Amino acid sequence: MKKTLLSIAMLSVMASSSVYAMDQVDSEASLTMAINKANMDSSISSIVFKKNVKISLTSPVVYTGKQTLSIEGNGAVLNGEQSGTSAEFYDAKEKITTVRTDDGTLMFNTAADININNLSVVKSHTRGIVITIPADAQGDDIHVSLNNVKVEDSALYGLHLDDNLNELDDGDLGSAIGIDLKINNSHFINNGTGAIDFDGIRVDERGAGSITSEINNTVIYGNGGDGIELDEAGAGDVVAMMNNVSVINNGAYNEADLDDGFDIDEGDDGDLVVVLNNLEIKNNRDEGLDFDEAGAGNINATITNVTATYTDDEGIKLDEEDAGDLNVSLSNIITTNGGDDGIQFTELGKGKVNAKLDNVRSTDNKKAGVKIEQWLVEDDESQTEEQGSISLHNVELSGNGKGDKVKTHGIVIRK
Repeated sequence: MKKTLLSIAMLSVMASSSVYAMDQVDSEASLTMAINKANMDSSISSIVFKKNVKISLTSPVVYTGKQTLSIEGNGAVLNGEQSGTSAEFYDAKEKITTVRTDDGTLMFNTAADININNLSVVKSHTRGIVITIPADAQGDDIHVSLNNVKVEDSALYGLHLDDNLNELDDGDLGSAIGIDLKINNSHFINNGTGAIDFDGIRVDERGAGSITSEINNTVIYGNGGDGIELDEAGAGDVVAMMNNVSVINNGAYNEADLDDGFDIDEGDDGDLVVVLNNLEIKNNRDEGLDFDEAGAGNINATITNVTATYTDDEGIKLDEEDAGDLNVSLSNIITTNGGDDGIQFTELGKGKVNAKLDNVRSTDNKKAGVKIEQWLVEDDESQTEEQGSISLHNVELSGNGKGDKVKTHGIVIRK
């Protein structure tokens, strides 16, 4: 008899868990209940919204579970304009007044994998979608996947993956794991328009671990800070892949310090690897593509079928500093109407430039069409290190303010 009662009780618990896992979310109350159940019950692996439902939130929704969780939006829209708080503060290091917050509309404080499909997050009072990695996270990297997701009109970050223990976004302390981000068929529009230095997409990775990012068939438009920034400090690489992506009209919020279309910073030991294909980079207020690598490690960049136009600074800028080489292949590239050089590569320290430009057109830029320089010590004309090299095939330069020859230092040009 006791066994029978125990079996019935177990079935009842299983049925209850199944109901919460399968019921469709159609309100703030039901969403909060579903998230809370997932926080407590590791058997719940998905939360499903009713088709095309619109939900206004009065407080952030926070997942803290340890299991992989999938959010199936079914076209749902989360409105966060009444959700979350932020506080103004003066950043003495940057000499700017901005805000800081621990809030977001849809938050995941976890090292578990997160999948979000067919969901819109709009008008967030703070950040839109936030994944914060616990400081003690160990083991496999976190995998975050967004498919057919729209994040629009967030006051601060649109999407923020945060592995930085410093609340002022300083230093290199973070968890022991890396971040793997995949985005497909998504839109990040008009985020970061409520305070200085908030991006459409921002990934902060600190401590041990790398950033791996793959973005396909996506629009990144009108964000106040960088359209997208990948920021890695500590040991680890940045590997960034993009295909069929538009990065347009970003970086205008702070007129005193404009931001980029696509910004990557890789510090300390580790490589910066980019493979980019079929990108439209247009009307971004600082650089179009701005990639910086410091410490031991190379830049290895393959950039194909990219148009970078109407920037206030360089169209495409790659800087490698300290020990490591700058290895770049550009093919089918157009850079026009830049406020500085159209294309600029700089190798500073013990390293070499190995570059190939094939079918490249750089026209009507304020300074050089193409500038490629290698320095052991910048501006030291007496250095005798081995020269780098570039090969040029079908390179067209015209209408550039500082002439229409490739500007070089420490470089051998090979036809």
